Amino acid sequence: MRILMLLDHNYPPDQRVENEAESLVKAGIDVMVLAVGADKREAKSSFNGTTILRYKMPVRLREKLRATVGFCDLYSGLLVRQILKAYKESPFDAIHVHDLYLGRVGIKVKEKLGIPLVIDLHENYVEALTQYAWSTRFPGSWLVSIKKWEKLELKWLKKADQIVAVIREMKNRYVEMGFDTEKITVIPNTPNIDMFRLYPYKDEVLDKYPGRKVLLYSGGFDLHRGLATAINAMKWVKEKHPETLLVLVGDGRNANELKKLVEKENLHDYVQFEGWQDQSNIRSYVKRADIGLIPHVRSVQTDASIPHKLGYYMSEKLVVVSSNCISLERMITEHNSGKIFESENAEDLAEQINFLLENPKIAAELAEKGKKAVENVFNWNSTVQPLVSYYKSIEKNQER
Repeated sequence: MRILMLLDHNYPPDQRVENEAESLVKAGIDVMVLAVGADKREAKSSFNGTTILRYKMPVRLREKLRATVGFCDLYSGLLVRQILKAYKESPFDAIHVHDLYLGRVGIKVKEKLGIPLVIDLHENYVEALTQYAWSTRFPGSWLVSIKKWEKLELKWLKKADQIVAVIREMKNRYVEMGFDTEKITVIPNTPNIDMFRLYPYKDEVLDKYPGRKVLLYSGGFDLHRGLATAINAMKWVKEKHPETLLVLVGDGRNANELKKLVEKENLHDYVQFEGWQDQSNIRSYVKRADIGLIPHVRSVQTDASIPHKLGYYMSEKLVVVSSNCISLERMITEHNSGKIFESENAEDLAEQINFLLENPKIAAELAEKGKKAVENVFNWNSTVQPLVSYYKSIEKNQER
């Protein structure tokens, strides 16, 4: 059996897609990934047993076309043509699209080829549109209609054969919308610890920040990530623990705003921007840290999401401080792997950080419990099995 996955950015990297593709390949399923982006690598290559097809498109053009998906078929039409071209060369038995905004593409391919469609929802995209910098500011705010997207979400998901959600709370939302529970597979963003631990520790990262206690955030920057809260919390942390440094690994649309906030609050000695880092460096940053932060702003979208960083923190025995988003609070509380603060409350975040810094024995106990949870239940090899089983069931039905 062969499936085609569609995502609209350069590939690799993409941790979730890499994990899914690798697991399916190990299960004997051929996987092709059609990646749309301004990628300078060859148009066709392979990666970890997966065939990669690259549809090259300038980043600005891709982003503009993506922004019009809610009311225009142009982007979808371009992608459908590329997929059908790929099908002529290497027929596939199912199409798997990543993120809601590619749902229309998947539906058109399903209808033309008569194959199953899986829509893999990395987040509650409609709710995320109310928080992204690009969609809440002109001209994006003028182009995006949340009401129309709510209708499209319902319409497109009804036509999918299977919906993949990242957390139990997201599945519950779709069940409440009327979807059959059997139509929704939950595949959390749990860590692929086998792959993550292949990355060696790097001395150039471990030796950074001598004499400092490191608070780490690793991931994308945007309004809903809550990084302004983390920066503001340093006003209280530094008063009790002046040796503490907030290290932000990543980048995003509001990076310049965050840097201005650091200057405004005179925190440049307490906040370090590291920019995007190769995935091979992330394990070393996590190892170097004393506390891992997930300061997400609580919303409908973040209440039903789970970032990869949670599992990576826990896998390296790093105690976690997270905002009280429902899914995050549940996971951390269930595994007793960290502390929770009230979303957007910088003083509360500082209080939890200070508590852990002042109680290293408690912090170490929480971190140890997190590591055990990852090794026993909260890991990719355990949680990916429903997706493998779904595609295996399609394969059996096609053989009959």
